Amino acid sequence: MEIILTHENADFDAIASMLGAYKLNQQSIAILPKKIQANVSEFLALYQNGLPFVQWDDFSDGERVEQITITDTSRRLDVTNVREDVSTVIIDHHDLKRELRSHETWAGDLVGSATTLLVERIRERKIELTSLEATLLALGIYSDTGSFTYGGTTARDIQMAGWLIEQGAVLDTIRRFMTKPLNLEQQSLLERLMDNVDSRSIKGFDIVICKARSNNLIANINTVVSVLRDILDVTALIVLVAMPDHIQLIARSTTDSINVGNLAEYFDGGGHPRASASAIAKENLEEVSQKVWQYLTRHIRPAIRVADLMSFGEVQTVSVNEKITDIIAHIRRIGHEGYPVLDDSEVVGLLTLRSADKALEHGLKQSTVRDVMDSGTITLRMDDSISQLEDKMVSSNWGQIPVLNDDNKLIGIVTRTDLIRHWAQKHPTSETDVSKIDRSKAMATLGEQHISLIEVIAELAQEQNLYLYMVGGIVRDLLLDRPNFDIDFVLEGSAISFAESLSAQFGGDIHSYPPFGTATWTLNEQVAKKLSLSFEDIPHHLDFATARSELYEHPTALPTVYNSGIKLDLRRRDFTINSIAVQLSPAKAMWHILDFYGGISDLNKGLIRVLHSLSFVDDPTRILRAVRFSNRLGFEIETRTQDLVQSALPMLKRVTGERLQNELTLILKEKFSAQIILKLQELDVLTNIHPDFRMNKEIEPAFELLEQKKYPVWSTDITLISWHVLMATVINDAIEDVLGHLLIGQNKVKSIQTTAKILQNSEILMKASAKPSAIVKFLSSMTDEGLVTVWLYLDEPLARARIEEYQKSWRHIKPTIDGNILKEMGLKPSPVFREILELLRDAWLDDVIHNEAEELSLLKQLIAEAENDRTS
Repeated sequence: MEIILTHENADFDAIASMLGAYKLNQQSIAILPKKIQANVSEFLALYQNGLPFVQWDDFSDGERVEQITITDTSRRLDVTNVREDVSTVIIDHHDLKRELRSHETWAGDLVGSATTLLVERIRERKIELTSLEATLLALGIYSDTGSFTYGGTTARDIQMAGWLIEQGAVLDTIRRFMTKPLNLEQQSLLERLMDNVDSRSIKGFDIVICKARSNNLIANINTVVSVLRDILDVTALIVLVAMPDHIQLIARSTTDSINVGNLAEYFDGGGHPRASASAIAKENLEEVSQKVWQYLTRHIRPAIRVADLMSFGEVQTVSVNEKITDIIAHIRRIGHEGYPVLDDSEVVGLLTLRSADKALEHGLKQSTVRDVMDSGTITLRMDDSISQLEDKMVSSNWGQIPVLNDDNKLIGIVTRTDLIRHWAQKHPTSETDVSKIDRSKAMATLGEQHISLIEVIAELAQEQNLYLYMVGGIVRDLLLDRPNFDIDFVLEGSAISFAESLSAQFGGDIHSYPPFGTATWTLNEQVAKKLSLSFEDIPHHLDFATARSELYEHPTALPTVYNSGIKLDLRRRDFTINSIAVQLSPAKAMWHILDFYGGISDLNKGLIRVLHSLSFVDDPTRILRAVRFSNRLGFEIETRTQDLVQSALPMLKRVTGERLQNELTLILKEKFSAQIILKLQELDVLTNIHPDFRMNKEIEPAFELLEQKKYPVWSTDITLISWHVLMATVINDAIEDVLGHLLIGQNKVKSIQTTAKILQNSEILMKASAKPSAIVKFLSSMTDEGLVTVWLYLDEPLARARIEEYQKSWRHIKPTIDGNILKEMGLKPSPVFREILELLRDAWLDDVIHNEAEELSLLKQLIAEAENDRTS
């Protein structure tokens, strides 16, 4: 295990350089020091969910540490149970003023910022950064170089900062978290402005006008404004300084919704939407202030509200008086970071999973939620602004804020993840090839008819202000340029209501399943005509689901579901490559790709990876799907996922036979299905389903012929033939047990069992001296599916010819004489009847008799022999 450390009282360069070291080795663990500077702590409080850091107190695996990287310092912090002589790499931008010890390696250099050294390596290795990561790295460089004004700044620092801006680093955020020194005159002005603050909220924005008077002309007021804006932390700041010959207006905004450039133009000044200035002559300070307020009230566009970020629907809560021991298993399975605590219906606190776990670790088994929770009535309203959300998160350190309606009823929750998602949308990472589905590329893959249908559905969702997503295999295959016409939709809202609105407008039938919030819209000719589409060229049904999360009450159980947002809905998917969504509504987000769990990266790398370590325990059938997708896509199963497969194999015994049968049937429908089956056998999957579920490589050529349709078409049930082929080499005595465990019907079991027995004792079919009558007796108990199976396995011309002759001709040959004729000839009904008729049939088959006269002659002979046997 490798860990990354820095110094106490960490500044931005320390924390950013830790991030840089982590990006270079993402198997390492970056541990935050106990003490962090205030502005850095504020940044982490807002965006820690998007960063890889671990809290100091949460790390307890010191014995396993084999490598340490320390950044922005040459002195290592003491970590519990970590050996003193662990191999250590030092990455610092200061002179090393001591001798290196034998286990230490120096990897520093004299530049303005330690972060610069890490960013150089990140760029060299072409490692991708998110906008948030690029911004933190840039803050590290800006802070330790004094925005490139300190003497130790080098050209390398400036070059790396420029590259980070190319990767999406946000200068507004960098400016927000930077501080600048003021001279005495500027400090005096700052104090006067702080004494005259007029703060108002307009359409969800926090806006401040600060006013001051000066008998002298003051230079560099911009610097004062920058510091003042950082102190007040508002959406827009307007500073008015009345000097002897004019009033100086300086305006700053953090959002395009407040265009301060237009405000300055109103006062005959200039600038751009985020920063502007104007020198206003011959005006009264108070009158100018009122004019600014009037202008802002008229021209500010509505802000993004909490309602635009939050997750609506059923919120997972806990009751204040519940015991931690009673709820811990439930909240662990759900996996949220925090849960609003209710006393009756009132929010009185927040219980974090971490706090609940800590209480139990300390032996507080009798503790209630009230004893452990973070107390407070910290809530928001839908119309509250993003700045109010940020303020409450920072002041409370709550990562999940409950949202109430006007009746004080809990209607949803907004989380740090929602804030980061908003941040990413507002400041997107530099464009990549897969940030958005190219419509023309999608049309080339799916066809114009399918795209038109998708866009009609998206348009209706846009009209209803619903968030609609396309999910599942179709998204994965679109990104891989593979046609897939199985289209699944997810809505953040009622999927059933939306499907019903589609039916009401365009026709077709709706079949819904309320417990899971799902609906299927069945299309018909009428729907196609109304949409001006060809019914033959569009799907005949579409599936809609309400965004939901899943809770597995115990391993291998079917899940309990509850409503959630798209991120949690995607988290319940089987593999990262299937956890990607394409947003279709609102219109501005049409075709945008949502990839919360690294699915695109794994698509590019060709990896099958589960989303969490208990994925196979929750649903062991995912093991079979992992191998199936690996084979279909030509992907590798990621190393850790392979380990998890092996750990979860015993769970297969607890899965119902019906579910296992369904998964195996899907595999049998795949191309190169024999390879999947043999891979499952190699991984011990089959024997964990049933100890006798084993086969050999002989299945490969048989399945290959079946897939290539190079076999006699005596049965059209390819799936049933595939099951016969699959089981034909299994030990005959075990077939009934294996198929019984898989809940295969008795008639099919009998046919498969007979087929395996015939195949495993098929020497007679290759024996040149074998008579047709013997072949007929041998094959007479077989179904058509069994005959096809034996034909596929026996790659021997004589054997195949005999099977074909049996199926086409021999099985239908019968004597012309029947039981009635035998009675007329004086024989009484007895088992002899059957023996005589079989002997006559054999004579026809073996070419002993050729016409009815010869048959009658043989019959008389047989009757005489039978009579002699009876009398003797």
